[in-house]
Amino acid sequence: MSPQGRGVGKADLDHADWAADSPARERRARSEGRPAERRPRAGAAPAPERRNARSEQRRGGPRDDDAPPRRRSTAPRRATRRKASLMPGPGVAERRALILVTFLLVVYGLVMAYSASSAEAYFQHASSFYFVKRQLLWVLFGVAAMWVLSRVDYAWWRRAAVPLGGLVLVGLLAVLVPGVGSVVNGARRWIIIGGQGIQPSELAKLAAVVLVAALIVRRPRELETPAGFLRLVAITVVPAAGLIMLEPDLGTTLVLVVAVAAVLIAAGARLRYLFGLAAAGCLAVLALIAIEPYRWERLVTFFDPWKDPQGSGFQATQSLISIASGRIFGVGLGNSVQKFGFLPEQGTDMITGIIGEELGLIGLVVLLALYVTLAWACFRIALNCKELFGKLLATGITAIIVGQACINVGAALGLLPLTGVPLPLVSLGGTSLVVVLAGLGILLNIATNRRSYIVVSAQRQDRAARGGRDRRSSAAGARRRG
Repeated sequence: MSPQGRGVGKADLDHADWAADSPARERRARSEGRPAERRPRAGAAPAPERRNARSEQRRGGPRDDDAPPRRRSTAPRRATRRKASLMPGPGVAERRALILVTFLLVVYGLVMAYSASSAEAYFQHASSFYFVKRQLLWVLFGVAAMWVLSRVDYAWWRRAAVPLGGLVLVGLLAVLVPGVGSVVNGARRWIIIGGQGIQPSELAKLAAVVLVAALIVRRPRELETPAGFLRLVAITVVPAAGLIMLEPDLGTTLVLVVAVAAVLIAAGARLRYLFGLAAAGCLAVLALIAIEPYRWERLVTFFDPWKDPQGSGFQATQSLISIASGRIFGVGLGNSVQKFGFLPEQGTDMITGIIGEELGLIGLVVLLALYVTLAWACFRIALNCKELFGKLLATGITAIIVGQACINVGAALGLLPLTGVPLPLVSLGGTSLVVVLAGLGILLNIATNRRSYIVVSAQRQDRAARGGRDRRSSAAGARRRG
């Protein structure tokens, strides 16, 4: 063999890896100062030299063992895959934060509920654990509801919106029936079942949010017209709010209206409609306050609670005294003086005053920090949800919890008039606790549901709804013709 032929053959055998590796072949071409070979197209016949070399290798011909074929390293790819697997999926971080802060608030509430109600429970029932035992039972029911609803597809609530709303209206009517509803402190709000009080007005807040979200998704364009907006408010707010005000319960009515308004804002309602609704709501509240003397006294007391500290301003002034007595670090857990008959409703509506007295400013700051974290997780779930019904439902549930917490804390601090709203997850009260935990369970499902990250435009929803109605009407016509 000639030197030239031997050199060519040796190069083909010694550098088979260069021939098989396209980047190496290009580097070799650049080093030798010649143009790089073009990479053969898919399906093209291989070069004669390559074909001869491969056939020679298949026949067991000469092979250079000193130069094994170079393999591309898979370590970076594995590291990237491992790093991606360690990152949480969409909504997982918010779900974990929501579970953690809910657990902390429930434990915080059980401890403070026992401390606030121990004196009253001992004098009335001969056991300081009487109220906290009942509350612990409701916690178990609420956690079970939260676990179950976190595994139920939230789209089911869209189909159950109308039946749920009708069931709640029946409950609100039953409360007003003498012999069915129980009267406590002059208000008819509870139905006693098995020795436990059920408050339908707490269920009405969640039902109103589900109903308004379902109606908006069904006909999203009607929200842009005045008639459609008024019809939506008349269906979702007026019946429930009117029946709740007959109990009477102004605080729950305000929370319901705030939650529905939050859903309307998230749905993109026009500002002039919202301002008109706010003006009408303020006028309605003033009218409701004017027709009831005790509400008017509460409003006057809000501006000057020390004018009648032993009368209409007693509860407001005692709450301020409780918080002022705690100062920075509080008088110590269980050492409250106000809970011995001085502060009314110390375990329910006014539990914030007992927290300020026993744990001081530090305890109140921790409580507010927990609620801020809860609000952050809930609003993150609502913002990340791309599906309209899930977004509106998450917004309404968040508004219920956050709005109720703001009203309770504001009333205890003298920033808002007293309305008798419990502190979510903290105050004594079974129905309120179960409803809040159930709502959080729905939020947990929205957080990690695949449906939450599928974008569907309003036009597509309208076409789907019209197509479903057209198919139903055509099927009905075919049955009639048949």
